[in-house]
Order: sequence, then C-alpha cells, then structure tokens
Amino acid sequence: MDSQFAKVLRFFSLLWVITAVGLFIGIFIPQALIMPISIATIVILVIFMFSRTARKMSKWLSGLFALLTGITLYSLINFYIGELGGGFVLIVFGTTAVIFVVTGLIGYNTKTNLSNWWKFLLIGLIGVIVFSLISIFVGFSDLVMVIASAFGVLLFVGYTIYDMNQIRHQSISDEEVPLVALNLYLDFVNLFRELLSLIYHLKNLLSGR
Repeated sequence: MDSQFAKVLRFFSLLWVITAVGLFIGIFIPQALIMPISIATIVILVIFMFSRTARKMSKWLSGLFALLTGITLYSLINFYIGELGGGFVLIVFGTTAVIFVVTGLIGYNTKTNLSNWWKFLLIGLIGVIVFSLISIFVGFSDLVMVIASAFGVLLFVGYTIYDMNQIRHQSISDEEVPLVALNLYLDFVNLFRELLSLIYHLKNLLSGR
C-alpha cells in the first residue's frame, strides 16, 4: 500500500506540473475560449465515469484534464487577483495547501474505513453542481454565495478526508493510480476555488457592494 501511495503522490505532483504548463498557456488563450475549454474538462470527467476504455487511457486523459484545468484556472486566478490582490490569492493558495495536507493526514490516519461517506458526499456534490448551474442564470446575493461557498469548502474537506482514507483502506492497482491521483487533484482544485469564492463574496458582503 505504501508503494502504491507513493505512486499516487508522484502522479499527483505530475498533474500539478502539467497544470503549471496550462497556466502559462492560459496567458495566450482568448477569454471567449474559456467556456468551451471548461466544458471540455467536464466532458473528460464524464468519460472517466462511464467509459471503461477511457480508464485504460487514464494517464493521458488525466494529463489532458490537468492541462485544460490550468488554462481555465489562469482566467479564474486573474479575476481574483484583480478583486483581492495577488498577495491575498497566494495566501489563499497556501491556506488551501495547509488544509489539504492536514485533512488528508486525518483521513489517511483514521483507522475506521469511511467508505459509507460516499453517499452523503455525492448528494452534496450534486447539490453544488446544480447550484453552480443555476447561478449562471440567476444572480444570487453575496450572502447566499457566502453560504454556498462555505458549504463547498466543507464538502471538499470531506472529500479530501474520504479519498485519503480510501487510499489507506482500499487496494490500488497500477491502472487505478492516475484516477486516485486525479481525485486528490480535484479535491485540492475545488477547495481552492471555493475558498476564493468564499472570501470574495464575504469581502463584498462586508463592504456592502
């Protein structure tokens, strides 16, 4: 298990290297292409969920997903830098890393198998996805967005604990390593996004914007 965990962490690190490349590419991507690229990342995730053939190509598809995520993250980070300042965004990223490591260690060192969490986490995830889709068309108040973002932070903290716990309690084949690493990668990225959203809307709420 320790050997497989090391493989997961190596691939997790590789995904972040690819993400950094995507961030650089994002500098040159027109804003009009960000939405199609975001849709493409969702399509890749759906393919992972429902296609066994895709799982055999998980290394390449995970890498492609990280690259596209990096491109879209550039646009997102650029927005928050303009609203919150570059230094503050960097602090949020560091805070995300600390939360991720601490909760990950809690999950990995929890002796109880938390496999029964997946039902509750899935319900929460569906709720977040539905709310996110609605928010595209409906302008919610900052108070509502603060509550939704806080829920999102708690959800992905839960997912981090759960995924690290499952690494300890479930056997991982070499074929599954990229998928497990991708799960952790998604936990981090989504936690970072939700924290940025929480702070942004909380700032607006307190300033009366």
